[in-house]
Amino acid sequence: MTDGSETERVLFSIRDAIATVSLNRPDQLNALDTATLQLLRRSIMRASSDDSVRCLVLTGRGRAFCAGADVKEWAGGYSETNDDETSGDWTSLAHGIITTLYNFPKPVIAAVNGVAVGAGFDLCLAADFRIAAEAARFGSVYVRLGIPPDAGASFFLPRIVGLTKAKELIYTGRIFSSDEALKIGVVSEVVPSEDLMDATGRWATELADGPTVAIGLAKANLQDHQAMSLESALRSEQRAARIAMETADHKEGLEAVSSKRPPSFRGR
Repeated sequence: MTDGSETERVLFSIRDAIATVSLNRPDQLNALDTATLQLLRRSIMRASSDDSVRCLVLTGRGRAFCAGADVKEWAGGYSETNDDETSGDWTSLAHGIITTLYNFPKPVIAAVNGVAVGAGFDLCLAADFRIAAEAARFGSVYVRLGIPPDAGASFFLPRIVGLTKAKELIYTGRIFSSDEALKIGVVSEVVPSEDLMDATGRWATELADGPTVAIGLAKANLQDHQAMSLESALRSEQRAARIAMETADHKEGLEAVSSKRPPSFRGR
């Protein structure tokens, strides 16, 4: 992995507090083999630990976002013997990446440039927001291989589209368009393909300009509270508020309101 080499499976760059991670196997529709998963995980962890990064964008090069698992690698001999997410085991690596994206302490946007199916669909579902090109297509296609979803769809889809719709999409494994994805809430915006990265950039810039610590705390609470009672959620919110009130961004927000000016947050 390097910062921009076209020969690398995963590209990484940082600009204006926005980290962009691009899957770069266009001839294979950005299918996820073990080597790609290892590099993808490294890139995501790099963005997570870099305090200068305040938003993460995940996208793909070529005409696909991600076609899911590289089944050619599986056909060559697939083993599932290690639960360590840093190992070479495909499922452990994939599950580690999905979990890391879901718990990422900063906003995550998937810029879906083309087909996103199987584990590729799950990858974009783990983001906070999905912006889709008109050409994007989606599908939880596992049943076509005679298996159930194994990289998060059964967790994410019901929370995004509701249980009945999730069952329909998973049981049938059908491919659906970007317009349908917008209608059912899978994506937040659909734009012409040539405008995808500009539109994503606008979302990312607005999020990166926000109070990063407060957004991260809100994200954690939103996700944790789905399984909590109201009382537990209120206690969790109170703990998060106490943390956020110690940040420079909170102080800046108070000063901006008092001075009747827009705040200038720094993510601290």
